[in-house]
Amino acid sequence: MSEQQRNQTKRGALLSFAAYLLLTVAKLVIGYWLNSRAVLADGINNLTDTGNMLILLIGMFVAEKPADDDHRYGHWKAETISALIVSLLILLIGGNVLLSSGRDLFQTTHTVPATEASWIGGLSAIIMLIVYFHNAKLSKKLHSIALQASAHDNFSDALTSLGTTLTVILAQFQLPWLDTLTALLIGLVILKSGFDIFKESVFSLTDGFDQGKLDHYALGIMNHVPRVRMIRAIRGRQYGAHIYLDITILVDGSLSVDEGHAITEDIERYLQRAFGIDAVDVHVEPFREPYNQDY
Repeated sequence: MSEQQRNQTKRGALLSFAAYLLLTVAKLVIGYWLNSRAVLADGINNLTDTGNMLILLIGMFVAEKPADDDHRYGHWKAETISALIVSLLILLIGGNVLLSSGRDLFQTTHTVPATEASWIGGLSAIIMLIVYFHNAKLSKKLHSIALQASAHDNFSDALTSLGTTLTVILAQFQLPWLDTLTALLIGLVILKSGFDIFKESVFSLTDGFDQGKLDHYALGIMNHVPRVRMIRAIRGRQYGAHIYLDITILVDGSLSVDEGHAITEDIERYLQRAFGIDAVDVHVEPFREPYNQDY
């Protein structure tokens, strides 16, 4: 990842942090002032998001530390570890909101929230959708797990804020319990968001990799590097936003060492140009008939 791309990643995270901080203060103050449990629950959600983004930012800065004697591949997994910590915090807060809302749902009396509470929910939904589209586009471009987690959370927040707005409005029609019910549903959304981020972080930290992407890389190599007779094996790992590939190719045994090395450089250039992969280890073996083809 280039310096420019790293700066784009940090700017995306800082944008989310600023948006969450602003919305957290607004929702907690307005939710308490207007006595809306749904807005308060949404504000607590954004409070955790603010802390989560701070952890992700710290992870991004640690990930940029250069490789040393103990970390030959660099510190890029710090970004994924920070995403894992964030997922655990989201699960903790989501469970708390769920339990609190569940108790309130069975109360015999409910307070009708003021209609002004719907304003902050609608504004929040618009802001978070803007941040979501920005970070979702950037995460795909930069292959950033941290930004992908942030974008996922942005979209969940947009939906919960929209639900808060609709519920506060419906509560004015003698359905005040809907405010508490929405807080309960928000707790479920928070839990799902935390679980999704947790699952993806663990998948990456245990060197899991999407087989579909590996097949796509292999097909691209076969189509764009003519002297590769076959791809015997291809494996992938992800360190933060960086993808590392180990590839074993088969070429004509009559090729010289220089020619075989040139093919590996063609593969590296193609993967960098087509997919932004800048860490590739290519092992060359001679092709002999018959050979079981993996790709």
